[in-house]
Amino acid sequence: MRCLPMNQKLNLLILLTFTTLFTIGCPGGGGGGAGLGLIALLGGGGGGDVPAPKLEVEYEGVSRESGATLNLGSEPVNTADGKTGTVTIKNTGNVAITLPGSPNIVALSGTDASQFTVTQPATSTLAAGASAVFTLNFKPTTTGAKTAIIKIQSSDAAVASFQFNLTGTAETARPRLAVSVAATQISENGNYGMGSVEIDSSGTAVTFTVKNTGSAVANLDGPPAVSSTNANFALNLGGFPTTIAANASATFTIQFSPTGASGSKTSNISVSYDGSYAFLFTVSGTGTPKPVPTIAISHNSSSFTTGGSIPTFGVVWPTITSSAKTVTISNTGTATMTGITLSKPSGDTGDFTISAFSTGATLAAGASGTFTIQFAPSTTGARAAVVRVATTNGSNGSASSADLNVSGTGKTGADILVSWTGTNEKAANATDGGYKVCYSQTSGFTAVHNGTTIICADVPNTGGTTPVSKVISVPTYGNWYFKVYSYGKYNTTGGSPSAQTSAVNVPST
Repeated sequence: MRCLPMNQKLNLLILLTFTTLFTIGCPGGGGGGAGLGLIALLGGGGGGDVPAPKLEVEYEGVSRESGATLNLGSEPVNTADGKTGTVTIKNTGNVAITLPGSPNIVALSGTDASQFTVTQPATSTLAAGASAVFTLNFKPTTTGAKTAIIKIQSSDAAVASFQFNLTGTAETARPRLAVSVAATQISENGNYGMGSVEIDSSGTAVTFTVKNTGSAVANLDGPPAVSSTNANFALNLGGFPTTIAANASATFTIQFSPTGASGSKTSNISVSYDGSYAFLFTVSGTGTPKPVPTIAISHNSSSFTTGGSIPTFGVVWPTITSSAKTVTISNTGTATMTGITLSKPSGDTGDFTISAFSTGATLAAGASGTFTIQFAPSTTGARAAVVRVATTNGSNGSASSADLNVSGTGKTGADILVSWTGTNEKAANATDGGYKVCYSQTSGFTAVHNGTTIICADVPNTGGTTPVSKVISVPTYGNWYFKVYSYGKYNTTGGSPSAQTSAVNVPST
């Protein structure tokens, strides 16, 4: 069944209503017959929409009714390109639609038809849901308001002849600039994306073409005729002219070189001409984080990245080297760390030793290396020094330096308790009497004090009973041998020394 135009549908409705009323009132028809006739007429004999084409026309993305006016705006006379608009023909129905216009699918007529041109759609048949486009071009040769008519014939019975009224205003000849990158046209107040570039690096220079699409010479302002509001987008106007003839072009470049913080960057670009005109657009780009090394220093899971005091080496005999403390240097950044150096800038530098760093002067991103520190006191007493870890770029790309304070104590002696049995030496327990404890690291030594290899210590009578033990502090580690003898007021040389004791071992740690 065909879909009827609206006026025909209205007539049918009136007819059906009239017929139904007439049938109900007809004598002799019978109530049952009247009821059946009514049901059949109102039921329509079945359900569902009747398949049909449906023409829809869009301009600038908006659906337009037949009879609408399309205003193509203003255009200077005698431009090379004119002003262009795109129209889309759609079939929103559920069967194919034909566009039978001949010789042209889209017919152009009217008073100023010569001021407009149409580029025909590529097909005269549109399947259900399909579309086709055609372009309008306004290219006036004389000034003033211009009008024309567009007609599209179709197999949609509801709009068998679709019509547009075209208007445009032709201005006097003047310059007009347009900007593009290759085949990409940049709209007035539009944006061109420059992509992503690493901070403190430079992207590839992009060439922008400025074309005079008007019909008179464009006198460029400046210099500079082109300006940027953000130094991250560097202009190169080398060779850029002072004038651009109608339909002629000139080029300049912009290079995106982001600095500072990463993130989005934008600049306003203006191409100024003839004192009061400008083509304005923006360029944008993203500055991505620059790969940088980042140092981390640790010892026994504690952080020393900014320096600090390494736990003390404790008490160590002079000339003995302590166990090693391991320090780890890690690169937690995203680029290679370079110029790694270890030094001892101050303190008792000779008493501490540092090994070479395990990876040398560089450390790859995400990698770690180690070095060790040892304490070897040259003398007794407290000793301290500074171990410095430095790089040329470890602080997120900048030089870094961290001071590790190290300390230890040179051991002065070890205490040994020496005990003996009291002697019968006359007056040993009297005034001016007592005992001598002699010790040496030489076995079988003669108990004569010399202050270096043999040392003797007095245990004098203090008035009463003389002690029979003494704590001896030996000056170094190793085996020590001891002899004890008594002396008295009348025998100052004393009796014979005791037999040598077994060796007492003083450990080096």
